[in-house]
This record gives sequence, structure tokens and C-alpha cells, in this order.
Amino acid sequence: MKIALAQINYFIGNFESNVSKIKNAIKKAKQQKADLIIFAELAVSGYPPRDFLEFDDFINKCKLAIESIAKECTDIAAIIGSPVFNPELRGKNLYNSAIFISDGKVRSSHHKSLLPNYDIFDEYRYFEPNRKFNVINYKGYKIALTICEDLWNIGNDPMYTINPMDELYKQNPDFIVNIAASPFNYNQAEIRKSILSQNVIKYKLPLFYVNHVGAQTELLFDGGSLVINKKGEIIDELKYFKEDFKIYDLKSINDINSKISSPKKSDKIILIHDA
Repeated sequence: MKIALAQINYFIGNFESNVSKIKNAIKKAKQQKADLIIFAELAVSGYPPRDFLEFDDFINKCKLAIESIAKECTDIAAIIGSPVFNPELRGKNLYNSAIFISDGKVRSSHHKSLLPNYDIFDEYRYFEPNRKFNVINYKGYKIALTICEDLWNIGNDPMYTINPMDELYKQNPDFIVNIAASPFNYNQAEIRKSILSQNVIKYKLPLFYVNHVGAQTELLFDGGSLVINKKGEIIDELKYFKEDFKIYDLKSINDINSKISSPKKSDKIILIHDA
């Protein structure tokens, strides 16, 4: 399976621009015979949408954007972040979701479980936490789909009482996908890599991680999307502070002797300069 990572600078509420960029990336991935393309958390709306989420019209525009994007997904599947309405009468009105699209249709929605409510994050104010866990079945593979914080509940002193990846692991996935909106600070790149590598080592599964890039008012997103093999080795990173696009072959990722490129050590001074 060939998997494309699309690292894009989205704009909050600019659906025309966001959808155009997403469609262009899908077309590019199809031209290069990718089977699956992955976009970031809340890619359709931009991140963080904050009080825009309180307007039904905003969520309906997200839904229309997803429907438009789905029409491009012939001969390719896509994973795209978007807010969606919670169909249940109880709980908050929205989920922070990852939408799985194939053959021109939305096939499933996978909701974020661990909603950060600290520092610059206020997701629990708007979203209902997920309590149901299902892998994606696609082309003979099982995909454990997680959203940003869902992989951060690891270590000896976890913040949350549930670990989404523990639940997904019970369904025997073949690899992990994590779509994120992880903002920049001078330590974040190395912390992020450590957290993601710890997950890979624990579950012995390769991981594909896609982040936002660009500035949203006071927030900077540094990109640095990456691929980790099942030994926990970072075999490639996308650019920092720039849009980027790459395709990887899952078979070579699973080959523990394969090296797509030499791992990079993030230089804090360079990152601060680029920010």
C-alpha cells in the first residue's frame, strides 16, 4: 500500500482555500498511484476553530466540504479531520473527527477521545469525547486511526483514565495513523517524537503522523509530519514550517532494515529562527 502524507497550511473558516488545497493534494496522490492520503486534524475547518464551532452553519459548511472532497476520492482513500455533529441527544453537540473516505463516499467517522483542556487548548469546551473504538478495514489492512492527544496518554503518570490505542490494539491493527494539530514551541519537536516513538515501541506497529503547518493568530504550527518504523525509528520527516507532500510504501516501512532517509535531529536554534 502506498500512503501519502499531505502537510498543508489551512486557514480557519476559509473553506474554499482549504478544500482546494485538499483536492489538489488528492489529485497529486492519485497521479502517483497512492492508495491512501492522510490530512491533519480539523483540516477542513482549520485549527483552532473555537467559537465558530457554536454556529450550525459553520458545521454544515464542513459537512458540504467533506461531501465535495469525497467526489475526488475515486481510486484512492482519504483520512481528513473535520468537526461533525453528535447524533446522540446526550453530551455535547460535536465530535472532533477523522473522516475516512473511499470510492467517492464517506465510509466512517472516528472521533477523538482525549480532549485537551489545558494551556492553549480548550477542546473539551466544544467536543464530546469518543467512547467507541473501531479500526478501519481497507485493502486487506487494519488501520488504528487516532487524533493527536489520543496518543499522548502514555508513560508512568497518564493524565487520562482511558488509552484509545489500547482499545484499538485489541482489534489487531497493522499500522497507526495519527492526525494532529500540534503547535510549536522550542521543545515540542523532540517531545512529540519521543511520545510517538514510545507508542510505536509499545505496540510494535509502524506509524504515520500528519501535522498542521503555518500560523493561526498567536499559534504557530511547525509541521514536521513523520513516519516511524515498528522498531520506533524515525525513518523520515516532512519539512518544518513549510507545506510538504510525500508518499511512502507500507511494505518498505514494515521492513525493519529499510531506511528511506537518515533520521534528522531537530535543531532548536534553527526551528526558532524558522518560526
